[in-house]
Amino acid sequence: MIHRTSIAVAVTMALTTGAALAQDASTFGFPLAFSPTKMDPSVDPRKDFTRYAAGKWHDALEIPADRVRISGLDLMMKRTDDVLKKLVEDAAAQSASAPKGSPLQQVGALYTAGMDLERLKALGAAPLKPAFDRIAAIQDRDGAVRELARLSLVTNDLLVMGATISPGIRDKTRYIAVVGDGELVLTNFEDYLKPESAKMRDGLVQYVTDLMVMAGSTPEEASATAKTVLALETRVAKVRQPLVERNDPDKRFIEMPFAQVKALTPGFNWDAYFGVLGIQPPAQITAIETKAMAERNAFLADLSVDQLKSLLKWEYLRRSLGGLSPEFGQPGLALTRLIYGQGFELPPRANQVFGTIGGKLGHPLGQLYVDKHFSAQSKREVEQMVGMVRAEFRARLARNTWLTPATRKQALYKLDKVKITVGYPDAWIDHRTVDVRPEDYFGNLERLTEFRARRDLGRWGGPIKEDGFSIPERTLPTVVNAGYNPLRNGIEIPAAFLQPPAYTPKADPAINFCGVGAVIGHEMTHGFDSGGRLYDEIGRARNWWVKDDEVKFVEQAQKLVKQASAYQVLPGLHANGALGVTENLADVGGIAFAYNALQKYLKAHPKENRVIDGLTQQQRCFVSWAQMWSDKAREGYLRQVTATDAHAAGNYRAYAPAQHEPGFYKAFNIRPGDPMWLDPKDRAKLW
Repeated sequence: MIHRTSIAVAVTMALTTGAALAQDASTFGFPLAFSPTKMDPSVDPRKDFTRYAAGKWHDALEIPADRVRISGLDLMMKRTDDVLKKLVEDAAAQSASAPKGSPLQQVGALYTAGMDLERLKALGAAPLKPAFDRIAAIQDRDGAVRELARLSLVTNDLLVMGATISPGIRDKTRYIAVVGDGELVLTNFEDYLKPESAKMRDGLVQYVTDLMVMAGSTPEEASATAKTVLALETRVAKVRQPLVERNDPDKRFIEMPFAQVKALTPGFNWDAYFGVLGIQPPAQITAIETKAMAERNAFLADLSVDQLKSLLKWEYLRRSLGGLSPEFGQPGLALTRLIYGQGFELPPRANQVFGTIGGKLGHPLGQLYVDKHFSAQSKREVEQMVGMVRAEFRARLARNTWLTPATRKQALYKLDKVKITVGYPDAWIDHRTVDVRPEDYFGNLERLTEFRARRDLGRWGGPIKEDGFSIPERTLPTVVNAGYNPLRNGIEIPAAFLQPPAYTPKADPAINFCGVGAVIGHEMTHGFDSGGRLYDEIGRARNWWVKDDEVKFVEQAQKLVKQASAYQVLPGLHANGALGVTENLADVGGIAFAYNALQKYLKAHPKENRVIDGLTQQQRCFVSWAQMWSDKAREGYLRQVTATDAHAAGNYRAYAPAQHEPGFYKAFNIRPGDPMWLDPKDRAKLW
């Protein structure tokens, strides 16, 4: 992935749906596309390249109240949101007369329901009552498991423990069930454990308490539930798998007999759980977070049935907030401010609602967007770019000297098999069987969620036929992002990503090669990074590396770990090089493939190798890359993502990957002793 996804509580919505920025399309007085006006020519590029490339732009940026960060990519999201807002408003105006179940009817009806604030406020917590009544009627632990399974269908999530349906990890012929545990409220697990994070834990307790009271609990009941939640999540945080280990499928996905899963969690009736889902578990099953599952089991064993019921109410409530009255967003906002700083606000209601539409009706909304706002020419041009960048990567692999022939042959085979799709899927997910009503927002969201959950369950045990461009917040056609999926060995570049500054129609070659071209190279490199290299050409978890080559790879990757770990994100806070090595390696590959593909293109098209605005094509390449990533972020956000996210800070990404490409030094005459000089022995020489 090329940018961070959501990170905690209420801020999730703010990051993924965008915000109404006060500035107009000029984006703080500058064009969103590459522009020399964003540069600060008073700065020597050999000393501070990020400042040189984007200094004036950076100075002008102001972080809006409803965002934690602002950058060119964030402004791409905002511009996309403006387009989507108009689309859903038009759909709402036409929904009543549109054919039932059509994208226009469903998108319009869902938007109408979400914007009916008077009705939502009048309903209050009433939409929760049917589920809460069922929870209240639970008599024993097995009953709690059965209700948990039912709730997992309308939330499409693991509330405490449970199973999801996934393409096989090692067997790519069928879908399998993967068992695991639910996510914690705080994404930085250290906040549960560090003494200096006591205010975060206090904030979590207040968050749970406030929401439970709003949902109908007495203050005493709510307080008790909040303390239970904190105690449980603290114990789980202590045993959660380190983020770095999750890149290794042999450590992440553990195959074991189903009987062993039962033995690991004896207090959880898996037969009852799978019975509700309509699945007959196989003799062998895949498990993740086994230590966390065992810890949850031990904790839950000490709870009374009434305490289990309260915990179930909470887990259901926190996953249902988006369908309730806006007042239910206030406790999350308070916790978000505690984490990221005061002054943060939620996005306007309209942005929240069409953001939710993207998550629930991603393909119908994507159809409307693609039909009106995505050109066939853009698709063709980017597909041509894909071919040129892939050819550059392949040529480098073919002449690679540090890989043994066996590993190099397999690497070339895997690269040739990477499926790269631009814009939108070959086939859209058909939601027409879901009843979307203009007066039932909460019910709409649950029906749409259950549709997705049951659709996935229906695939269990069957052959793999995956949906394209279908991951909310990551690869929907309306999402500003691009992504590589190691389980598919495939890359998806959504339609919404193909706009400035990533892609600018009719721009000179350097701008697009080192914008979208570098992102294409970035995603290709993910197939060969510290985690992606452990999957083969069909997306099967399989280590195809000769041992000596693995040793050499780790040695080179360690240079990126060292480089990033030396970078200060904030005074006294260094980047987590080990966590970020996958993304940093992808950045290095991306800019290298793009730059060298550009050189070949210019050689074949010498008339386009021209100086513009006093910058050569080579210089414009690296400046274009830097302008795409330069950002301004809140301190609280930087502290959180440094601990939890593999993506480096934008101002680091703007220059650090280029330091591994010899062309960067030549373009700006950077020499030993210059601050931007990275000694050749410290440069990663992989792809």
